[in-house]
Amino acid sequence: MNDIQFLQQLLQIDSSNPPGNEHRVTEAFIARCKRKSLPYKVTFLDKNRSNFEVTLQGKSDKQLFLCGHMDTVSPGSGEWNYSPFSGEIVDGRIYGRGASDMKSGLAGMFLALEEIFLTDAVPPATVTFLATAGEEVDSCGARAFLKDNEKRKVDALVIAEPTDEKIVIGHKGALWLEIITFGRTSHGSMPEQGINAVDHMLKVIQILNEMKVEWRAEKEPLGQSSLAVTMIEGGVQTNVIPDKCRIRADIRTVPPQSHYNFTELLKSKLDLLIEQDEIFQYRVEIILDRPSILTQPSEDIIQIAQMLKRESNTDHFGVSYYTDGAVLNPKSDIPTLIYGPGDEKLAHQPNEWVSIEAYRRSIQFYKQLILNYGKQKVIQSSPLKGGGV
Repeated sequence: MNDIQFLQQLLQIDSSNPPGNEHRVTEAFIARCKRKSLPYKVTFLDKNRSNFEVTLQGKSDKQLFLCGHMDTVSPGSGEWNYSPFSGEIVDGRIYGRGASDMKSGLAGMFLALEEIFLTDAVPPATVTFLATAGEEVDSCGARAFLKDNEKRKVDALVIAEPTDEKIVIGHKGALWLEIITFGRTSHGSMPEQGINAVDHMLKVIQILNEMKVEWRAEKEPLGQSSLAVTMIEGGVQTNVIPDKCRIRADIRTVPPQSHYNFTELLKSKLDLLIEQDEIFQYRVEIILDRPSILTQPSEDIIQIAQMLKRESNTDHFGVSYYTDGAVLNPKSDIPTLIYGPGDEKLAHQPNEWVSIEAYRRSIQFYKQLILNYGKQKVIQSSPLKGGGV
């Protein structure tokens, strides 16, 4: 089975999350490892969910981690020109859910490691390939890995998310909040007898809009922070004053913004609205909390990537989406490179595809990255846990 057929095989596996079923992808890796006599490790999270690892011992104690996730989002309700689980090839592109995000990067990393193993080459650093479950929902695979490997040392981390072959040194943080306002029902013809939770939510949204401006920050190359109210639900029927209204807000952050500080500031502003009898009661719940991560361009892993790409020190980028790096490296203690053949603009879209040439280039890029990392002077390792999640 060649590199194209292997990617097609992965794309033909439905690992949409939920429910994930990532062990079906793990089984594809296992079958290939058995054919090549490549040692591997499987860690089960649930009956049909698992993480998959391959480690090649290097010449030194330095530790290089290659990481990608096996799950995808669902194909969605949009129209696909080619079946989302076909792996169909058209005009130099491979189509399918996960082609860009991120089974092409995942396959590329694995095949790079496999090539090195089959030639009996010994890399400068010990290299671990980690394929995780659950990144698209709750990063359950990365969290399970941390739980079992709290003291494991890592010198550099490479994540194969789609970057369109750009060298990415960080991503924004993500904070998702659910905010509920409470009121009291009454007949719609007698609104004065009730407390209108929807009216009160309008005041909460006004506070959020003010905070979006007041709290805005910018950090290159990640860009600006952002805040958007993305969901709203309230009311029972037209002639009933609503006693509950619910919104969700998507907040993207850049260093050094603190998610804790943002949440506490929001609560203090809402407490003030209660004191001023502007709202009745509220509740704020954190749905998702992923810190931003950022690596200095001077780090070895970034310098080697730029050398391989023949790019200058100014050619590095940031992305808005978050990765498993936010779990594995929450304090940016571990130098992290995000690099993949997929185009991030195609992620989660119908007719997702990856260029065959970009995919093949990525295999060689990862291979050369592995063979070059660790040749330079040894730097002190950082614990994978990064001080806690």
